[in-house]
Amino acid sequence: MNDQKLSEALALAGIRFRGIDETSATLPVRAAWIAVSCGRNDGRRDVVLDFSDADVASNANLSWFGLASESGLFSGPNREFLLGVDLADDESASILRWAKVELMEDWDIMGSGVASGILGSGAGKPEFVMMSTSGAVVLRGTTWEDSIGVLAVPMPDRVKIIRDYAERLASNPRSDFHERRSAFEWL
Repeated sequence: MNDQKLSEALALAGIRFRGIDETSATLPVRAAWIAVSCGRNDGRRDVVLDFSDADVASNANLSWFGLASESGLFSGPNREFLLGVDLADDESASILRWAKVELMEDWDIMGSGVASGILGSGAGKPEFVMMSTSGAVVLRGTTWEDSIGVLAVPMPDRVKIIRDYAERLASNPRSDFHERRSAFEWL
């Protein structure tokens, strides 16, 4: 996916694209996805909303923003953060990278953003990973069988399951070169 398509898709969610993050010593996106496997002992905090809620998208937006704010996802007055994106076209393997983004005044992460396919697998089905620009917190949106959820994991560098996954990425010669290098330098 090129920058223009990415920018247009993110704008539907109320997210301004600022470019691909080129920092090499950053937790790889693929390892950040593992946050969903973390437990309470890892500092994980969850908000879960049932699909039967008539205002599930609106309530999920409020929950996402509340958890993002409380956990420290946003930095600066522009509410900047990193968003995991797949740069691959439809016919190639995933190319996962962090995009530098900022939250605009009018946003709809769990509605338009998810429905666009950039933050989920369709309307009402969030699947995304975000990280603070400092790397101090990972925020993950996901879909369960009968609910959707948002979870935050602070200090991913101290979470064993995430570190173990990053170690596997760093040592696997079949890992994407960028991910392998990022994992190695992050560790």
